Amino acid sequence: MARKLLAARADLVEEISKLARSRNQTIYGLVNSILEQALKVYKMNLKLEDIVDSYMILRNLKNLGFIPLPEDVAYKALDHIFNDDPENTVDLGLKLGEWYGRVLETQLPGLKPSDMLRMIIREVAWAASEVAVLENGDQLIVRCIGPRFSRSYTELLAHMAEGIALSMGFKTVQRYVARGVILLTLRREKPLRSGEPDRLV
Repeated sequence: MARKLLAARADLVEEISKLARSRNQTIYGLVNSILEQALKVYKMNLKLEDIVDSYMILRNLKNLGFIPLPEDVAYKALDHIFNDDPENTVDLGLKLGEWYGRVLETQLPGLKPSDMLRMIIREVAWAASEVAVLENGDQLIVRCIGPRFSRSYTELLAHMAEGIALSMGFKTVQRYVARGVILLTLRREKPLRSGEPDRLV
């Protein structure tokens, strides 16, 4: 098969060379494998960066003890718990979100708060038909729609989102939560540390 030359940055070539040696592969073989997988992703109209970020979020959630369950099982179990002790369930969601947020922000420091929040909600709330986190100056606008969400799941998810935001220095200033609908306005409150870049820019 004919070969063609591809241009690449010198630092990337060096990294690929090291990786190929560590795996006992040729650079040619490794580059072709990478390109084949990348083409599969783009043929599905997906972005490689989104897949990598999603994998990192899911891997970290798994390491933190997150367990995916079928919708009907999760909703019924949560409804039962919520009906028995709604205040404790809400408090649990807030604390769980804050803990997840602090751990994931430490493990994935390169993500902006808006990206982090959107990705976590998207990966946790698989049944959501829409997840959006918009930046507006020092505010984040969160919108999550899930027609199949139960009332208790919607409340828990909303408080988890608020807990995640809290861990990144954002406080809820406006909220609308109804079955299957979460609309939150969050404002940055935690001052940036000296020398820390404003990640909303």
